[in-house]
Amino acid sequence: MRTITLGKWMWSTALALSLGIAGCNLFHPTGSRDADNDDAAALTHDGYLELQKSNYDAARKFFNKAIRADSGYSEAWVGLSKTVLKMQEGLNAFELASLAQSTETEDGKSSNGFLDMSDSKADSISRGIDSVMFYLNQFVARDTTNRTDKKIRFSDIADSYTILQFTKAALRIRSVRTQLTSVVSADNSGMMVNLNTLNELGDSLKPFLNDMASAAEAIKASPESAAEIIKAYLPDSTRDDFNDDEYAEITVGLANTVIELNERAQTVGEDRNDVFFKFGNHMDDDGDGCIDEEIVDNYDNDGDGEVDEDSRDYRTVVLMKRPQNYADLVASGMDPKTYDLTKAQVDSVKFIGSYQAVDINMDGNFGPADRNVPETQWQPADEAEWHFVYQDPNMRDDLDNHLFKFATNIRFNYAVNYKYPGNNLDSLIIKKEMIRLDNDVNNIKYKLADRIKMVGGCWPNYTEEQFIQWFEGRNAK
Repeated sequence: MRTITLGKWMWSTALALSLGIAGCNLFHPTGSRDADNDDAAALTHDGYLELQKSNYDAARKFFNKAIRADSGYSEAWVGLSKTVLKMQEGLNAFELASLAQSTETEDGKSSNGFLDMSDSKADSISRGIDSVMFYLNQFVARDTTNRTDKKIRFSDIADSYTILQFTKAALRIRSVRTQLTSVVSADNSGMMVNLNTLNELGDSLKPFLNDMASAAEAIKASPESAAEIIKAYLPDSTRDDFNDDEYAEITVGLANTVIELNERAQTVGEDRNDVFFKFGNHMDDDGDGCIDEEIVDNYDNDGDGEVDEDSRDYRTVVLMKRPQNYADLVASGMDPKTYDLTKAQVDSVKFIGSYQAVDINMDGNFGPADRNVPETQWQPADEAEWHFVYQDPNMRDDLDNHLFKFATNIRFNYAVNYKYPGNNLDSLIIKKEMIRLDNDVNNIKYKLADRIKMVGGCWPNYTEEQFIQWFEGRNAK
């Protein structure tokens, strides 16, 4: 026996009820139009008459003819979208809202209709939405570029559009739920994306992130509703850690993080995947001699002009819970709740996760978190290894400086950065790639002196012994 839990998803039911009486929306089948003298208007009028009589094939033909007569006739586009929607089984606002409602099973687990439905039904609904979106997206593209008569605008059907998009998002999440549970986790400190898991996806990384990013765009359109789906995939204990507003907020943070990761995955060449999608492996993955020198925050932390390459953290915290000393932090001007969620912004590396022993710039110093030294025993030399130059994230934004302190003591050759404006970043990347791929200790092409001259970065800190150690654990091409 199952009991229905009425939560944030009830907005969908309320919206569906309002759509049932609204004149201009996709789920409402009627909407008679007075025919004007032009052909497009007359054909559209006839299309709506057939739609009211549920003669969908005939209605579709009239709307298509109207669009051929006048491709900017908005009423014809919306009529065609309504007709195609009515032709799809299971695509009505009431059923879609009921699928989204949270339920509780006999063993106390949370679920919903998207999880419980058969694969064949999920495929059918997904194909149906795709059929509607084929036409609806053409109308939206025309409306947003002023290529319609503006009698009906996208804003008039936005509620219906959101329901369809969010349903598609829910089905995408359903299709990757096994991978999702290994990538996303949550506890009383926040929601996290386990970056190591992405590295294990191999060839499925880009398709997975692309599907997740599509879902994320719809999630952002309705975060409170999306949170209910996300809850079904996370431990039930998280209901005690977050209230509804916090769950919605961390869901937006998750969506933005996934979108950023996908943008990087789709634009980075596959031959450089290792540079951006290997995390915390204690190796130099981009050829600059630095070890795990950045964090995944969508900023350049080492000053070489690239973003989030050779990242150190194994996870990124999407949103932290307010700490007990929240009032003191606010008074000091550092509010951990006011993150710019379009970035994976952090107040301190400590909020990302514990660092394991690694010397970022190979100067022989280790940061305090590397050695688990108590904060009371931190020394200035320790801070220089891994702290931000500016600890306040808002100040980092204002000054456009997201560097770690270690980066102030290194120089990059041919890099676009704060020290050498106007040089060529592409030239630096080419040289870093030559070094990264020169990984056979038995056939070294670029000696240490060559690397110092070609790239600079952390290479000047190496001894000849450390240089040979750089090749350990690498697979020669």
